[in-house]
Amino acid sequence: MKNLFFLVTLLNSLFMEAKNLSAQEIRNSLEVRGDIYIVSSSGEQIVSGPERTNYWRSNPDTGMIESDWSSKFNEGLIALRQKWVIQNDGSIQASIEEYSSNSDNRESPVFKGLIEKKEFKIKNMEPIVWKVKNIKGGEQYIVRYIPSLREVSTPISLDSLPIAGSGIVISDNLGFLWAEDVQLNGKYAGVISHRGTLVMSYTPFNGGKEMGYAEGNRITLSVDKKFQINLKGVSSFLPTGVTAKVYAFYNPDKKTKGFNSLNTFDSNKEERISEVMKK
Repeated sequence: MKNLFFLVTLLNSLFMEAKNLSAQEIRNSLEVRGDIYIVSSSGEQIVSGPERTNYWRSNPDTGMIESDWSSKFNEGLIALRQKWVIQNDGSIQASIEEYSSNSDNRESPVFKGLIEKKEFKIKNMEPIVWKVKNIKGGEQYIVRYIPSLREVSTPISLDSLPIAGSGIVISDNLGFLWAEDVQLNGKYAGVISHRGTLVMSYTPFNGGKEMGYAEGNRITLSVDKKFQINLKGVSSFLPTGVTAKVYAFYNPDKKTKGFNSLNTFDSNKEERISEVMKK
């Protein structure tokens, strides 16, 4: 009995000493995924989807995610503004706003006509399901915001590794699809699309700046506080557990004329991409 009592006491002590995640650790690792689905009027059946998918990560310094996300469909527009805040005690609060219209202005997008705003206190890391109000009909659109904590690794510079991937989908946080099934393989790689010219590398280059990171099968680039470019490949860009800094150049004015027109390029020599970056 004494041995059993000692064992129970020891286990209780170990559980009590288990380390809780700090607010800063949550700020470093919070990620939110957004999926748009079409469901039946009752909400009991999924008609199709996800029609669109997007990802956001919290700012480690501010502990917030702030983003506008708009997508145009034949039935209407979905324009949502989200804000996630990690409090000092580690709890998470969120707010979602839906608007009736938006302006397609990358530098200063404007959402107009507030339809509804709701506040949420996240419990048990449960998703937020938002029923879209701006699209009406027999079937309805919903947006699922799914919070999670990702494993965090320190981004490193990989000077000699090429940006390589196939089946890459390129999109941005304004709801525009740039291209699908893209293949890249070069120390310097990029595309020219109807949304502009993008050049990327894991190593610094003239005209580029540290713009984001690559992890798993995703590359996330923050052009500025309001505009984000996302690349998602069929396979991983990097080995498991490795996160790399991505240096990039983006020119929204140099673009193809056709909506579905796309030019890809890659090279192992920096001088060969200088012409691509010129206006």
